Amino acid sequence: MKANGLSSDSLSARVAVKLGLDAARLFAVALGCAAIAWGAYTCSNFWRHTPIERIAGHVIAGDPFKTRQLTDLSPTLDMVEHEPLCSPDTLHSVAVLRLRLLEIAMDEGEGSIDAQMQTVRDSVRRSIACAPADPFLWTVLYWVETAQNGFRPEYLAYLRLSYRLGPNEGWVALKRNPLTLAVFNRLPPDLAEMTVAEFASLLNSGFDSETAEILEGPGWKVRDRLLSGLKDVRESDRQIFAKMLYRNGYNVSVPGVKLADPRPWD
Repeated sequence: MKANGLSSDSLSARVAVKLGLDAARLFAVALGCAAIAWGAYTCSNFWRHTPIERIAGHVIAGDPFKTRQLTDLSPTLDMVEHEPLCSPDTLHSVAVLRLRLLEIAMDEGEGSIDAQMQTVRDSVRRSIACAPADPFLWTVLYWVETAQNGFRPEYLAYLRLSYRLGPNEGWVALKRNPLTLAVFNRLPPDLAEMTVAEFASLLNSGFDSETAEILEGPGWKVRDRLLSGLKDVRESDRQIFAKMLYRNGYNVSVPGVKLADPRPWD
């Protein structure tokens, strides 16, 4: 049968082609709308994430910030943490900023420390779930779990992961080494060796004053073990280290450095 000179088969074919073209156009429009929506979403995220990551970088570098500058970020931190997509750099930065806010609260004795501690713990766990290979946050997780619940041997797994993932990152080691030295007598042999080696590595990397502060603080009870581990550190660093300790009132034997003459008031 023909209609207007066209067979039914030909007409059906033309209808099918037209429907196919219409479907393709609809798909293209939908794809374009999705691209626009995605671009708007990512652009919005970019403007929220960039300040957080920039400020966190300054905090890690030790740059000073007024407390108000950080507390004003809290609503943005909450918003970012509840976004559906996982952004490793941003979540890491959020955890760093929350940790800094907790440190400020502890120094100033203000606010609910327990509540902030729990916030830091949740933030760290969220960031680690997004990016497990973060040596700094494994160290922070050890610290916050111990601070909340007391020392437990199973928490040492967090320190071990931190050492495995970031054995030579100086800014991580400056946080990690005092924590491990504080529980040195409870460490298994492998972690004890890593702690001693890390202490020497910090001095060898030029952290003279920081290493002296660690020895005079949490490392003092095991000073003989730490000092004996310095034998392979550069001689110039060992000399600076010994002089720094002497000025601080500690006349100790650093490998390869002549012991200073006792002062009359010692």
